[in-house]
Amino acid sequence: MTQQDLKWLEANQLIFGNIRLTKEQHAEMFDIYNRITGENKRTTSCGRCVMSVKKRLKFEYEKQRNQN
Repeated sequence: MTQQDLKWLEANQLIFGNIRLTKEQHAEMFDIYNRITGENKRTTSCGRCVMSVKKRLKFEYEKQRNQN
């Protein structure tokens, strides 16, 4: 996870909750996920898919915060 990704997640912590995402937040969230995992997931409105991406991002975000 890059410093830029970490800063974006820090500034947008509300995405980890149950909120409606903007198109920009949605796209950035999937971009960060793809950089972290090496996968190539496309943005989707599938609720379960979005929740799994959020869960992974939250896990990685917390891991980075605890290391610093």
